[in-house]
Amino acid sequence: MANKKISQLTELTSANAATDLLPVIDTSASETKKIKLSNLPMSNSAIEQSYAYTTDFQSGTEQTRSLTTITNSSGYYGNSNLTSIYVGSDVTSIGQKSFFVCGNLTSITISNNVTSIGVNAFQDCGLTSLIIPDSVTSIGSQAFEHCNSLTSLTIPNSVTTIGNSAFKGCDSLTSLTISDSLTSIGEDTFRGCFNITTVTIPSSVTSIGDDAFQGCSILATVNCLATSAPTLGSNVFLNISATQIHVPVGATGYGTTYGGLTVVLDL
Repeated sequence: MANKKISQLTELTSANAATDLLPVIDTSASETKKIKLSNLPMSNSAIEQSYAYTTDFQSGTEQTRSLTTITNSSGYYGNSNLTSIYVGSDVTSIGQKSFFVCGNLTSITISNNVTSIGVNAFQDCGLTSLIIPDSVTSIGSQAFEHCNSLTSLTIPNSVTTIGNSAFKGCDSLTSLTISDSLTSIGEDTFRGCFNITTVTIPSSVTSIGDDAFQGCSILATVNCLATSAPTLGSNVFLNISATQIHVPVGATGYGTTYGGLTVVLDL
């Protein structure tokens, strides 16, 4: 948009935040100046509501794409140049191997319209922290396996299922918050996350798969809030430092030991 006098402006009926420019009137000069819409200062919540497009940074170059789903053919799979991405609100699902082996991807913002994260979606990525929005209900197997730089993780209460090995080998993970709506923890889900010190299994969980916390070597405190003991696979708590599991007073089905841990009724 070239500079124009006020009298030369035409009505703007729609706008694309990625490409369009906002006319700002300078009355003293009787002309307009240009501001790119996508560069306007906005809060995260405002962006999630209004910015529908997916923006990524490839070796420092910003690109904007109109995507409703992200798949392994969207151009991100195995892309070592990808460093940061904002998943726009048009996207409803992140599919299988979408960001598989994007080793330099350290930062991601997922908007509140995404409902599912697929198998191997972020496996072997360089993510350092992760907030999964409360629109997500399912996380696929191996979705974040071997994200070795991931230090903090929040799984919102909307998530009901986590696939096998979803966070296996996230060996930098120190902070873990698990969804209060989760019904099952799959096999190997947190296996080898050897920097986790405390875990609280929510009351909604009815089953815990084989080796789910195996090798979490400094896991010292294990709480299970279920009043009826979840079905337990083999070697769930093998090679952790905790010797006890804390459960609610009056809970049933745990016995005196549970997964090799001494049961303490004190929650």
